[in-house]
Amino acid sequence: MGKNGIRAGVGIGALAAAAMALVPAGVAVADSTETVTADLDGNGTPDTAKLAAIGDGSQQLLKFTVDGKVTEATLPGDAYAGTQPMRVLDVNHDGRQEVLVAESIGANTAWFSVWDLGADGAPRELTTQDGQPLKINEGGGVAARLGYECAPAGSDGRVLITLAASNESPTTEPAYDGARIAFDVRDGVATPVDEYSFTGVGQDDPVLRVVPESCS
Repeated sequence: MGKNGIRAGVGIGALAAAAMALVPAGVAVADSTETVTADLDGNGTPDTAKLAAIGDGSQQLLKFTVDGKVTEATLPGDAYAGTQPMRVLDVNHDGRQEVLVAESIGANTAWFSVWDLGADGAPRELTTQDGQPLKINEGGGVAARLGYECAPAGSDGRVLITLAASNESPTTEPAYDGARIAFDVRDGVATPVDEYSFTGVGQDDPVLRVVPESCS
């Protein structure tokens, strides 16, 4: 996929310091669980993903139920915002669906991780080539634009595109610098295959738009 192809769709990215305003202290963790149905093993039969807060909510337990077998993984949670609904994705369009799990929720920005069914039958977090988790960020407010989407690739595949842009304008008119990176996702690893960088784009520029539903 060339640069023009990435520009046609918008994605998500990581700008760690970009306008994260924490929810005020004193907000109680929601005592709840979230459950979604997804085809985690790609056999056409619905499986189940269940997410629940652990203790004060600073950790969460993700459980997959596939063909009657239950496996689990522990991941970070938000002690203030509580457990959030999961999103069902298929980022590479291989028929084996993933779940997007919220780990932290700010006033303007949300941090997510992506989980699929690993070769051992347990939840597996999507990582980059160096083994680091690929965090999906969304939002950003005026200070940043963060988001994700997917775009067609090959005969029937998809790439996951991430967007990370920050407002670098010293004036009242926002101007964003950033990049969109396309990842090929295989066996739980996201490999960058293309990048489109931009500078000084206005707040209504198409490069800043996201369509997360394109990963469904």
